[in-house]
Amino acid sequence: MAHLAVITAPNIGYRNTGMVTVDLALESLRLRTAAASGKDIEATWYTLHPPESAPLRDDLRGAEFPFRFRSLDEHRDELRDHDAVVFWGDFLHARHYLVQDATNRLMDHGMAADRAAAQELLHRNLLLADEPDDVLARTLVYGGTILHNTQSDHDDKEYGPAFARLMKHSHRVWMRDPISAAKVAQLRGDRTTESFGSDAALLSRPVELGLLPATPWSQGLPEGEAIGVFLGSRTEIPEWLPGFCHDVADRFGARLEWLPWFDRRVPAAVEHLAVRPGERTLGDLVGVLPRYRLVITDTYHLAVNSWGAGTPVMCVGAPQPTVPGDDDYLSLSDLKKHVFHLAYDAADFYLTTDPDTPDRLARRIDRLVRLVEGGGAAAVAGRIREHAERSAADVAGALASVLFGPSV
Repeated sequence: MAHLAVITAPNIGYRNTGMVTVDLALESLRLRTAAASGKDIEATWYTLHPPESAPLRDDLRGAEFPFRFRSLDEHRDELRDHDAVVFWGDFLHARHYLVQDATNRLMDHGMAADRAAAQELLHRNLLLADEPDDVLARTLVYGGTILHNTQSDHDDKEYGPAFARLMKHSHRVWMRDPISAAKVAQLRGDRTTESFGSDAALLSRPVELGLLPATPWSQGLPEGEAIGVFLGSRTEIPEWLPGFCHDVADRFGARLEWLPWFDRRVPAAVEHLAVRPGERTLGDLVGVLPRYRLVITDTYHLAVNSWGAGTPVMCVGAPQPTVPGDDDYLSLSDLKKHVFHLAYDAADFYLTTDPDTPDRLARRIDRLVRLVEGGGAAAVAGRIREHAERSAADVAGALASVLFGPSV
C-alpha cells in the first residue's frame, strides 16, 4: 500500500462547483495510477479550511466523495510519512493568492492574528518552507497557476526563496496555462520536460465513476434543445448582453435556460430566463453539460468543464489586458479565462464586455454558428481533450514512479 498526501485549495461548504470537479479529478488519477501499476494507493486529503467548517450546500444528496479533509496546518507533519505529496490545482503558490485570498481567510477564521502571522503560516503550509529536501523530492505540483506573478513578487525576501525552492526541487511541476508553464520551465532550468498540464478539472470523471449521481433534472433534457446560461458571478453583465444571448438562441433554434452552477440568485439582467423546475443534485450540474447546445458563462471552471464535456462555450470576460484595482482579487481576474481559450486556439469563443455595434455583434453570431455547426467547436473540444488525456498519462506515470520506483 502506497500513501499519497493530497493538498488542495479550500472549498468551504463545497460551495464552488468547479473546485469540486477539480478535487474529484484526483480520484480519477488515483484509480488510473493504481490500475496501471497493479498496486493500492491510499490518499489522505489536506486543506487549510476543511469544507465542514461551514454549512454544506443543499444539493449534495447521494454524492459519495472519496475524501475527508484534514486541516493542513494541524497535520502538516504527517506529510513526511507519505510516499508522495501532490499539490492539486488552483492558485496555491501564486503570491497574490497568499497575500490576498488566503491571508484574509486565515484572519477571518481566527487562524492568524495579523498579516505577518498569516504569511508565515502560508509559507510553511503551501510552500513547504520548513520541510526537508526529501519531502520536496517526492512532491508533485499539478494544475496550478502563477499567471500574475511578477518580479516584485520574486523579490519578496520571504516568498521568493521559498517559492523558488519548491518549484526547483519538486519532482515534477505542471501548470494549467502555458504562460505559467514557461515561467516554471525557466525557473527549473528545464526546457525539455513538459510543464504545461491541463486544468485539473479536465481529468475529472465524477459522473462516470458514480460519485455524483444525477436525476431526471438533467437526464430529461433532450440533447441540443437548450443553451445554458450562467452570468453575473465573475463579470459584470453589460447592458447589451441579454439581447445578444437571445439572438444567439434564435440562430440556433434553442431556448435559453438558467444553469445554477453556483447557488445564488439569478441576476436582475437575466432574471427573465427560464429556471427548470424540480430538485437537482450537484451531479446534475455536471451531468447536464454535454446535453446543452452551447453554454454562455463568465465563470472559469464552468467554461472548462463544458469544453471538457464537448459542449462549446461562449465565455464572457473583460477585454485583456486589463489593469485590476488595488483591492481586486487577482484569482478572480478574467485573464485566466482569456488565456485558457488562447491556449487552445479558441479565442473565437471569448466575448469581451466592451460595447460593440449591432453589425459587429451580428457577425460574431455568424462566426459562432459557423464554428459550432461546421466542426470548429468540435476541433477545439478535441484539442482540449487530447491535451488532458496526454497530461493525465504523464502525471500518472510520474506519480507511479514516485510511489513505487522508476521501474513501475
